[in-house]
This record gives sequence, structure tokens and C-alpha cells, in this order.
Amino acid sequence: MTNSLHASDYNSQSPPSTQWIRMRQLASTAERKSRSYITKDGKVRHIRGRPAQIGLLPLGESTIWEKVRQGTFPAPHRLSQRVTAWKLEDIQNWLNSK
Repeated sequence: MTNSLHASDYNSQSPPSTQWIRMRQLASTAERKSRSYITKDGKVRHIRGRPAQIGLLPLGESTIWEKVRQGTFPAPHRLSQRVTAWKLEDIQNWLNSK
């Protein structure tokens, strides 16, 4: 006996599943080059670089959070204590309103 799911197993009136989008998928970031520095106590610290990332919006993280505070961008939903995300539908509606 197999545990396969079929379309007929679902209630046809149930709402479609919500798609969530996280900040790293939403925001665009510039390239950060790796660098090293020496601390006051003489230790060498290395900071890893990060490639540029093109998100769904041509906005950076701080700009998105500023727009959320101003009320000009949809507020995210807290999915757990450490996870915040936006509904993809909210982002699409915001883009269509621009």
C-alpha cells in the first residue's frame, strides 16, 4: 500500500496554500569584499565576502524596513520567534499598486 496523495483527497473549497517570502529573497544587496583587520589586542580578524544578490525588489534591507515603519510597504508576518516573512500575495499587490 502506498501513501500517495491525489487531487481528489483535498477539499475543493479549501484555500490555496500561502507562499511566503523572506528578506533574503526580497532585498537586493551589493557585493561585499572579504577583508581582514587587526584588533586592539593584536588578533587578526577575517570577514568573509559576500557576492551581490538580486532580489525581487531593487531595494536594500534597510530601505524595506524603513518603508515598513512608514507604512508604505506591507508589514511582515512573524512565523516563529526568529522567522519573519511576507506573503507573496501582499508583495505582488504592492507592486501592482505602484
